[in-house]
Amino acid sequence: MPDKVTVVVVTYNHEKYVGNTIQSILDQKTDFSVKIIVADDGSQDGTIEIISAFKTKYPDKITFLQHENNQGILNNILRIIPEIKSDYVAILDGDDYWKYEYKLQKQASFLDNDKNYNGIFHDAEIIHIDTAESVLFGQKKYYSQSYNFKEVLYPSDILGRQIILPSSSALLRVSALQLINTTLLNDNYSTLWKISCFLIKHSKFYFINEPWSVYRNHRKGISKSNNQQFHLSHILFLKELLKDDFYGFYAYEIYNGMANEYQILLATNENNKQSSKKKLFKQYLNCELRKLWYYRKRIKANNL
Repeated sequence: MPDKVTVVVVTYNHEKYVGNTIQSILDQKTDFSVKIIVADDGSQDGTIEIISAFKTKYPDKITFLQHENNQGILNNILRIIPEIKSDYVAILDGDDYWKYEYKLQKQASFLDNDKNYNGIFHDAEIIHIDTAESVLFGQKKYYSQSYNFKEVLYPSDILGRQIILPSSSALLRVSALQLINTTLLNDNYSTLWKISCFLIKHSKFYFINEPWSVYRNHRKGISKSNNQQFHLSHILFLKELLKDDFYGFYAYEIYNGMANEYQILLATNENNKQSSKKKLFKQYLNCELRKLWYYRKRIKANNL
């Protein structure tokens, strides 16, 4: 019988955590089979040995893929997508884990019963490591303390990144992966958010306001490694989405999202040169003007 769910675990130097991650998947209670694909991105610590031990113990449940050299989360995920033959896929970083044993059962049952949704997410607990709270999330203990999640999410809700869906919470419909435009995925920043923007086209996501997973917030996370490139990556991706026939209708939300990203860049210390500030401000102002134009255009259309 084919597996209903594939869980993709992406690891890199996660020796402290990966055992907990894999065990949390094995502890899931389901009435269907679950396939685990662990993709290691050239770890230099004891991560590979820990994964190999799990693979030896559970040879029929775990597939282990290795890169000799670090290639980044994007390449890891793109090479795995063709290997997924199940109905649904979950993606779990090698330092996160699930704490609710019926997570997959409840999420898969929901998607089985409603084809109008291409994904289902839930809240996540946050564990701060190495004073990372000073960089992201502050003293927040849950994603839901930082973002105002709605039960039903549409494209307009995720485009501007006013809410961030926990990657460890996602269960996605595999048939929708064909919507992904891989030519717009050019770096390792916010990969799940970018993929989600494709999967939610002509669809919607469901959100459960319960913390069924744990996200480890630490300073080694890619979002903290280069703040400027992190936000510029979002801007470039949103610009490209404007060329998409579907997202042309969401121009207001896209320009609003870009304006927010420029605001963050203007507020960071990395852009302290006056010439750089002026250029960023000009781009920010252009986004605000375009946002206003599309807002008025939408209001006019609705009044007709």
